[in-house]
Amino acid sequence: MIRIKHFLHVPASASTLAYFRMGLGMLILISTLRFILLGWIDMQYIQPKFHFPYFGLEFFTAPSTPLIYATFALLIISSIGVILGYRFRMMSLLMFLSFTSIEVWDISFYLNHYYAVSLFTLILCMLPAHVTASFDVQSGRVKEASEVPYWTHLIVFFQIGIIYVYAGIAKVNADWLFSALPLKIWLPAHSSLPVIGPLLALDFTAYVFSWFGMLYDVIIIAFLINTRTRYYAFVTVVIFHSITGLLFQIGVFPIVMIFMATLFFDPSIHQNIIQRFFSKRTQQSEVITVTLPKYGIAFLGIYVIFQLLFPLRYALYPGNHQWTEQGYRFGWRVMLTEKSGTAQFMITDRISGKTGYVNNAEWLSAHQEKQMSFQPDMILAFAHFLHDEYQKQGIHDPIVTVDCWVTMNGRPSARLIDPKVDLSKITDDYSHKTWIASYPGALQ
Repeated sequence: MIRIKHFLHVPASASTLAYFRMGLGMLILISTLRFILLGWIDMQYIQPKFHFPYFGLEFFTAPSTPLIYATFALLIISSIGVILGYRFRMMSLLMFLSFTSIEVWDISFYLNHYYAVSLFTLILCMLPAHVTASFDVQSGRVKEASEVPYWTHLIVFFQIGIIYVYAGIAKVNADWLFSALPLKIWLPAHSSLPVIGPLLALDFTAYVFSWFGMLYDVIIIAFLINTRTRYYAFVTVVIFHSITGLLFQIGVFPIVMIFMATLFFDPSIHQNIIQRFFSKRTQQSEVITVTLPKYGIAFLGIYVIFQLLFPLRYALYPGNHQWTEQGYRFGWRVMLTEKSGTAQFMITDRISGKTGYVNNAEWLSAHQEKQMSFQPDMILAFAHFLHDEYQKQGIHDPIVTVDCWVTMNGRPSARLIDPKVDLSKITDDYSHKTWIASYPGALQ
């Protein structure tokens, strides 16, 4: 324990934390403004009549329109405060809470990089990232320092490593490596691009991308840590994420990961960058102790163990997790499947036996309907919503069933849900969902 505490408190550069603070705040600010300017607030959170909740957070759905806009305004204000290092403790917490609140309003908009940003904002709340290059220092609210304990860097590096390594491990499967799926489906769609287009139509290219993508994710963090290979690795990071950003619709994820890779640079580079915004230089070499007490080490240990184990929970469920989606989210399984489906719901009056079919578009946006069509927990949530809505319309304790067909990685469609099961009587939990049909494809 003594050796661990000594290692965690080795002096490290405060400039790196300030750079992390300013960069993360800037990414969130720009992304939020882009989100607003593209009209996505109205499209994603105001127009739909139903929002898919996260299990256990059903009460935390999209609020009224004024509160939706207020949350986005708070995210903008807090991200600016974080960038400037103004009232950092409060602003970083507000940034984490507002960003994560928006993320959990509707599970149909879940993305791995949203989850990653939430984790980075949570980590930022715990760090002394305002002890240099901040308004808090300039106003005298905190004492300026040039060094901080190494644990403040290590926890960030650990989280970056988890994202990469687990994404690589997830790619070690038959479809990705031996069938080049789903890249064999996606890449030919870009065959019209100049110069490289014809290459993207070749099966050989899909196999090269698949194997390189797996190896890259597994080993890139080791090359970023090594001072002799760091900058060569960074060039690879830029090329890799630029190509994936060009070919696939994955939002700002490539930019986020390119920025995170720069955190491994020499601290002098971070210092030179932040001094362009905060010209006042540290006049002392005092180390901010931020000594971790036993409960602090325990908290870090719990966080580390959680990040190591939580992505592996899919192994607790039988069947193929890419088909059932059980344990699939929050596991850094990036771009592993191409799925599409159709879900036709039927409502039956439990007393009269009269039946009718549901027009999903009456309640959902096109994006919501698309995501729901192949995700069982979303289908179950919508079934419960339909039960309550049609009961209000006078149908006696409606029976809700669904005829759902899904295709995965180009294989023939298969039925996802038992069409005889009354979904309105099923409650969601963490146990195996026996009402999900077994996948008949090669992956089962």
